[in-house]
Amino acid sequence: MTTGSAAMAPGARGPHSRLALVGIGVLLLALLIAPAAVVLLARTGGDAVEEETYQVGQLPADVAIAGSTVWVASGRDDRIVALDADALKDRPVVRSAGSSPLRVAATSGSVWTANAADDSVTRLNPLLTGDAGRRIPIGADAVDVAVSGDAAWVTNGSRGTVTRIDSVSNEVLGPPVRTGRFPTAIAVGSNLVWVVNSGDGTVTRVDPRENLVVGRPLPVGRDPQDVAVGLGSVWVANRGDGTVTRLSARTGRAQGTPIRVGGAPAALAVTRDAVLVLDARSGAVVRIDPRTGGVTRPFDLGGSPGSIAVGAGAAWVVDARAGTVTRIAG
Repeated sequence: MTTGSAAMAPGARGPHSRLALVGIGVLLLALLIAPAAVVLLARTGGDAVEEETYQVGQLPADVAIAGSTVWVASGRDDRIVALDADALKDRPVVRSAGSSPLRVAATSGSVWTANAADDSVTRLNPLLTGDAGRRIPIGADAVDVAVSGDAAWVTNGSRGTVTRIDSVSNEVLGPPVRTGRFPTAIAVGSNLVWVVNSGDGTVTRVDPRENLVVGRPLPVGRDPQDVAVGLGSVWVANRGDGTVTRLSARTGRAQGTPIRVGGAPAALAVTRDAVLVLDARSGAVVRIDPRTGGVTRPFDLGGSPGSIAVGAGAAWVVDARAGTVTRIAG
């Protein structure tokens, strides 16, 4: 995932929830994008925030933001939809992706989807409206994708590896890097690639220049689901024990004890001054103050949210079951 996205999972980031998503039959259905609701939520402390909800297809699995464009992977439609955050009433751009796109990563020049059902990655050029995308087979299951300056990195859950794709040639570079048991979430930051191994509760660091693992796997919480890099730290959401682990982005060492947020933390997004944690169980968004470690619950969405991203002036939350993305601003 990208920062704040990472990117960013159907009810959870682990192997069971991912397989449940992609196990549903693949159908091509029309996407209808229209505001379902515009309401005011009460933020902790009494301030109001605006919530707008949009239908985005069948089983939307992930959301990523580049500039003012919000990209949502629609897993059951084999499509990716682009909403213009500056003109949400306009007709969105809809593109084809691979089979059951599960995760999406976006930059100003490229959009990547990890396609769970056909072991591939699709790369789109966001500047070309008619671009059908390029499908890149990776020879292993594709779970999550993140983008660095010159490569895309894909976690291969059941293989226990990460695959590197060159962003110039669009070809797989070198052999897969073994990281741990069932690597799922992935993020790039602080000159490293950070890989969450959900199966053994660790995070592995990969040097993107050498394509090699750095040091030993770092222990985190139980059933880690997502990872985000920002504010000088690496943040890991541990669904199994309701905590967030904070690691030093420089050394990888744990910074303090795990932060208890409760529920089932499944996805993360880093803002300029806080970390947002999505609780897949209650539908709440939890805010962590990085200076104090204090935890608040700014708002509750309910439903079955699974992914969150920050950008274009708002937080964006995907609900796979409802087929929606919700914009939260204020």
